[in-house]
Amino acid sequence: MRLIEQALDAIDAGSPPLTESFTRNNPAVYTSREWAERERATLFHDFPLVAGFSSQVRNPGDYFTDELGPTPLLVVRGEDGVLRAFANICRHRGSRLAHGCGRTGARFVCPYHSWSYDTEGRLRAIPDDFGFAHLDRESHGLVQFPVAERYGMVWVTPRTDGEIDLDIHLELLARDLESCGLEDFELRERRVVRRRMNWKLVSDTFWEAYHIKFLHRTTIAPMFVRNLALFDPFGLCHRLVGIRTSIEKLRGLPPERWDLLPHATILMNLFPNTVFVMQSDHAEAYRIYPAPDNPSESVTEINVLGPAGAAADRYERRWGLPGAPGWDKVMELLVGVVEQDFEVGETIQRNFETGVLSNVFYGRYEPALEHFHDSIRAALGE
Repeated sequence: MRLIEQALDAIDAGSPPLTESFTRNNPAVYTSREWAERERATLFHDFPLVAGFSSQVRNPGDYFTDELGPTPLLVVRGEDGVLRAFANICRHRGSRLAHGCGRTGARFVCPYHSWSYDTEGRLRAIPDDFGFAHLDRESHGLVQFPVAERYGMVWVTPRTDGEIDLDIHLELLARDLESCGLEDFELRERRVVRRRMNWKLVSDTFWEAYHIKFLHRTTIAPMFVRNLALFDPFGLCHRLVGIRTSIEKLRGLPPERWDLLPHATILMNLFPNTVFVMQSDHAEAYRIYPAPDNPSESVTEINVLGPAGAAADRYERRWGLPGAPGWDKVMELLVGVVEQDFEVGETIQRNFETGVLSNVFYGRYEPALEHFHDSIRAALGE
């Protein structure tokens, strides 16, 4: 109700909410190798990262792997029903143990020398084990990491002594995620996009509405109120709510009949690198990672999550022919929009690398951008 009132007041005033002043950032954070190494060592190692989704590991034996981050991950639902996360690295010679996703049998078998591990990570078999007569199998299972499963997502902190406390990490943003009812959503479509732009530039595209009226004038701009987005910080995380022009329909209705979601796009920064987007009838999750050894490149995994059961039937009929999924159409539409951002982002990256600019600027209506970079600086101890 507060957000709806704030949106309608801003429309009446003809201006979005404003901070006290505009701010600056140094373009070197997008190009510096030293800065990129600090980010990889801290942001992608010490914090809980969204590694996947509950719908991928609902049943015992279900597993998925994640190769996007600095540490390769293997997440599996054990025969005991417990979800576990491991380094996807065989303890023998360091080979990748599993690939892709699916359902395993009782064991993961290394393709290199056939060392095998059960779904609890225990080392179970060594071919010709007389060559390793004194190896303690109990202490040479898979390297295990903390894992948590909430809000339809799987979170992993990729360090053995790490911790996951999502209530502390997300603060009150956890209530928003809980209210979305994502536990029953299914992963419907996935796309991986590699672009020549720093991972933060990819994230930046989501944190202001200023560009929509211009860059997206032929796609989504007519649906949104010009340059109106409502920002709230939650520790290192934040929320940005883009307001659709349809919110005018709520004028004159009693507050008990108000509903924000049909008239907004709700974006959440799940620090450090996941952009979660709640739409009126589906959700999107962008998992953004720096490319290894190159601060000027990034890999973004785009995920479309949709409802299950009767809600899924209604949604699929909306987007496709009866009985047809239609989720590929949803993916094509959203990729068509973000590709416009990415094309501009690649030119920005090249321009930053010239060293011509000593500053970039965030306007008084772009506080989410400032908060995103402030959070990174805070996490790095700057």
